[in-house]
Amino acid sequence: MRAHLLRYDPFSIVRDFDRFFEEPDRPWIPRVDVLDRDGSLVVRAEVPGMRSEDIDVTVENSELVISGTRSFSTTDEGKEYHRREIAYGSFQRAVYLPDEFDADKITAQYHDGILEITVPRHPEVLPKKVKVEIGE
Repeated sequence: MRAHLLRYDPFSIVRDFDRFFEEPDRPWIPRVDVLDRDGSLVVRAEVPGMRSEDIDVTVENSELVISGTRSFSTTDEGKEYHRREIAYGSFQRAVYLPDEFDADKITAQYHDGILEITVPRHPEVLPKKVKVEIGE
């Protein structure tokens, strides 16, 4: 009886990974950063290739919701792609907003493919320095 060895292919996982990116119907989910800056919550989202009018920012049930649709020209319809990695379609991302933030004073800017949303804290929540009197 003869033993058969299976040939190990270390690059098979790379090919599987590439096949994942070739799927045109995968959902598009923009990446986000969430940080504190100067007493405000700042949310930055990567949304390249979009127009500002295709992006919606809303607050629903203590959640900051970023949604929109990215589309590309259909002039390539019927063409055979060698590789297709750029995702498009509708997306939605939500970030929880604690009660300490003032949803009524949200501002948003969009520049070079980055959407930056700033949500200030309520003034009464900002840190205060109190002078302590010491009696004798």
